[in-house]
Amino acid sequence: MKTFTVGLVGCGHISVTHLQAWQKTAGCQVVGVSDLSHELAQKRMAEFNIPTLFPDLDTLIAACDVVDICTPPQVHAWMAEKVIAAGKHLIIEKPLVTAVADWEKLKANLRQSGQEVTVIHNLKFSHSVQQAKKWLDEGRIGQVIRIRREFLTSPSSDRMLVGNGHWSHQLPGGRWFETLPHELYLTHYFAGPLALDAVSIIHTEQAPAGASADEVVIVLKDGRSLATIHFSANCEQNRRVFTVQGSEGMITVDILSDFATLATLKDQKNRRVVGRPLLEAGQTALRAFPDRTAYLQRRRRKDTPHSHLIQQFGHYLQGQAPPPTPLAEVDYVVRYCDQIGQEIERQLAEMRKMQNDV
Repeated sequence: MKTFTVGLVGCGHISVTHLQAWQKTAGCQVVGVSDLSHELAQKRMAEFNIPTLFPDLDTLIAACDVVDICTPPQVHAWMAEKVIAAGKHLIIEKPLVTAVADWEKLKANLRQSGQEVTVIHNLKFSHSVQQAKKWLDEGRIGQVIRIRREFLTSPSSDRMLVGNGHWSHQLPGGRWFETLPHELYLTHYFAGPLALDAVSIIHTEQAPAGASADEVVIVLKDGRSLATIHFSANCEQNRRVFTVQGSEGMITVDILSDFATLATLKDQKNRRVVGRPLLEAGQTALRAFPDRTAYLQRRRRKDTPHSHLIQQFGHYLQGQAPPPTPLAEVDYVVRYCDQIGQEIERQLAEMRKMQNDV
């Protein structure tokens, strides 16, 4: 087995999850890190016994087979271009880039270099999403007819919405652009490449700086399936739910608790007496204890979606697994992130113009 040397760029909070994952990935060794803050880089080196502090990106690229980019997305495009031009493999936090034009340029370079690119579409690798996909592939809920994603949060629980200094606020669509890749690749994973149909926004007086469009609903569809994504900056419940409605049942995934439920009871008169939701709740309760026990064990082992994705990327480099994030999925996410982000900004600008004209 070949050993791939890995260099990590950007030593902020998400780098800890990456470094923990690399420690579990056979055939890969983190040999150095780089960050504008040498103090932060040295902290990660001490925590993970990493030998080298690279002074800049070029030095890191020259020394490593794989470059892991954990920086804010505003600098992804030029960093990724450097990595690909140098003939090195790339693993990078989502979103890969913030504009389709940058992706087109990267794709052309990838075709010439033959290097591998994986984007951290990590929620695909969570236990609950994998369980949901297994149920879907087994035919437990029939044909997918509807997907609903709720990302409902507020400044009281969302660190990216507090104040006006988080880097996500500068993205098209603000804070929503940061999480939008998750919603898009999950939709693609369960229903394929649905087409963008509509983007609707509301701007209220309570809108925080990071989400000027504090209520957003996105609709995607094809000839068979419909998907909606709802972002809210006004919900104290902090709901992160993904629902797949099929022709014969429904799967609900609570992202925050990493728990999936399956509802396949068909309507019958005798079930109406008891209440079908109550019967389904009983079935869920039977699954809850073993599932929660396994959940706690995963937490103790630091067994995260990132670790599963990065380990599969390591296996992929060794020719032992498929790519964790196929380029068709990456292409879908980049294109619709750009379109949706720009449409949110367009509607906000139109609202502001109307207010100024009054």
